Amino acid sequence: MANRPNDVRTYVMIVEPDVNIGINLTDRLAAHGYRVVLVRSVEEVIEELSNIRPQLVFVGGGYSKPGAQIEISEILRLIRTGCPGVPMITIADQTNDDMTQGMFRRKVYHVLVKPV
Repeated sequence: MANRPNDVRTYVMIVEPDVNIGINLTDRLAAHGYRVVLVRSVEEVIEELSNIRPQLVFVGGGYSKPGAQIEISEILRLIRTGCPGVPMITIADQTNDDMTQGMFRRKVYHVLVKPV
């Protein structure tokens, strides 16, 4: 699924482990004319970044397995490496000053709080 020069729609990648949230956000964005790719793991991010260049990325939290914060950090690093300068929005269960400051250090300037 590569970007096509004659496709004027904006590509958006959603990285979200919660299928319900991911599909809900995908449906809403698609209804507004965005071309959306929903992925749920680091491996899928790597694969999709080799196929498309999104103009916006949503990165969700809520990973239940141990080491989830490492996975989120890895996802942010991969996106920054594969698509430098792409705007990123995080999706969090809740927010606090420490989390917000950590996201700003990773150059994520917008945080949405669930439910989206």
